[in-house]
Amino acid sequence: MNARKSAVMHLGQKSYTSYSLGDAELPDVNEQKDLGIIVSNDLKTTANCNAAAAKAFRMLWAIRRAFKRLDEGMFQILYATYVRPHLEYCIQATSPCFKKEAHILERVQRVGTKLVSGISHLPYDKRMEHLNLFPLSYRRKRGDLILAYRILKGDLGTDLSNLFSPSRIHLRGHRKKVLKPRTIKIRAEFRFSHRVVNDWNSLPDSVVSAPSVNAFKEKLDLCRDILCKD
Repeated sequence: MNARKSAVMHLGQKSYTSYSLGDAELPDVNEQKDLGIIVSNDLKTTANCNAAAAKAFRMLWAIRRAFKRLDEGMFQILYATYVRPHLEYCIQATSPCFKKEAHILERVQRVGTKLVSGISHLPYDKRMEHLNLFPLSYRRKRGDLILAYRILKGDLGTDLSNLFSPSRIHLRGHRKKVLKPRTIKIRAEFRFSHRVVNDWNSLPDSVVSAPSVNAFKEKLDLCRDILCKD
């Protein structure tokens, strides 16, 4: 281990214990970037969302400088290739905890769609319709549900089924419902294994019983109007 690249982060209650690596005392930090993700000691996602939006905006302005005019086809390709990946990097682990953070990410797409010639005067939902885009909140829900499907189907190679406990209550809906543990902690409530439960349990049986991931995606997109609702 390299002491110059190491740091100590305390989760939960503040600790005044110092740690050393060899003769070097390790710094105590509140935030640390690892594998492109900013992890905060309060486990909130504010810093990471701000950084992701800033990167995406830089790419958006670079595109604006490079092209005097953007038609719909050009924007779709450039946005999907260079901008949106910054907003969705490792999103199942860094999904926004608060609405204000979701708005920070959505603002990039909202502003970006105004760069397209001929549709900048239209409302945001109409601009998305012209560009075949969807709200980022919908894409996050869709990604969560696809990952949940693969976990419960054992399609990831690694057994992660312990993230979910089968529900014993089947008053209505499908028989693959999972239990949502009770919690009063915001950090737990917005964890993937918690936030996906309500959406998963609300899906029709025809969707969760899909025989393959591709079939699940196709059936899931038929529920788009429901999932687009906040």
